[in-house]
Amino acid sequence: MTYLDYASTSMKRSNVLNNLINKIEDFDGNPSSTHRLGRNANKYLEEARSIIAEEIGAKSDNIFFTSGASESNNTVIANFNNANFEIISSNIEHKSILEPLKRNKSKVILLEVGKDGKVSLEDLRKNINENTKLVSLIYVNNETGVIQPIKEIGQLLKDKDIWFHVDAVQALGHVDIDVNEIKCDSMSLSGHKIGGLNGFGVLYLRKNLKPLIAGGNQEHGQRAGTSNLLAALSMAHSIEYMKSEKDHITEIKKYFLDKLKNIPHEINGDLECTSNHIVNVYFPFAKSDLLLTYLDMNDIYVSAGSACLAGSLEPSYVIEAMYDKERAKKSVRFSFGFTNTKEDIDKVIETLEMFYDRKSKL
Repeated sequence: MTYLDYASTSMKRSNVLNNLINKIEDFDGNPSSTHRLGRNANKYLEEARSIIAEEIGAKSDNIFFTSGASESNNTVIANFNNANFEIISSNIEHKSILEPLKRNKSKVILLEVGKDGKVSLEDLRKNINENTKLVSLIYVNNETGVIQPIKEIGQLLKDKDIWFHVDAVQALGHVDIDVNEIKCDSMSLSGHKIGGLNGFGVLYLRKNLKPLIAGGNQEHGQRAGTSNLLAALSMAHSIEYMKSEKDHITEIKKYFLDKLKNIPHEINGDLECTSNHIVNVYFPFAKSDLLLTYLDMNDIYVSAGSACLAGSLEPSYVIEAMYDKERAKKSVRFSFGFTNTKEDIDKVIETLEMFYDRKSKL
């Protein structure tokens, strides 16, 4: 198996999970319980919170655990649901931002991006007015890997009465994050994107918002529900590994791009401004659904666009926003992680060359 879909979800580190399972009796209580096992569980929970907070330059008191980044994003958007408000975002955000915005009473302005995949600071500046209450932008795009000028945007907004939310799901472990340098008011993170268990997320808040989920005093009243301690620990421990794996992932992506040169292609977005683990490639000779099927038949797993409810493939709305629908239909995302080797890349390139040769002979 060759897995190049890390932007969808990361492979899990068996040593991390095995270590946690082996000592689960030490913390397998409810962190909200007052007995010894509960107190011990809470100690582990706060240790995980501290590790995650340190990774983004935050204080532990500002870190809140959720069921995933989608919940984190929805929580922020729900707090700015007012017909008198204006919200600025972009047309290449994750669906967990775009869909809640569609249902929001506020006036929503979606900034358009060019072929480089980046938001224009000048465009943002022009759209800010006295009614602007929220700016929500993705740090690293989940489909192209393009890094937005988040720090510059933070500088632009720092003296304004505007809440700045950053979706940093794909940035964690790949781009240095410091919430104080970014000057954001909130940030969403996801555990499973870096090797933690699925169904766990983080919401950094500079100051509290109205909870999306009520019913308990967990997370200091910011998010009700029994804490997912095992998932929190899996994310915290995965962070430690990501630091040592960063150079390896960077080298794998570079190796892939070097080997790709003999196959007709174009890179979607500004390659020089992408994260070390994602690249989106336009192949003019093949529709992405056919190419994905061929790769899948050869035990190579990548992605393109988003799967709809019926299970068929829709062209990427991100690539369509940057270019057009026809290009989106022929674009594939490759995303790399700690399990990948140069032998994996050789296999992928060989398979792509075989597919190209077959198409050329038709």
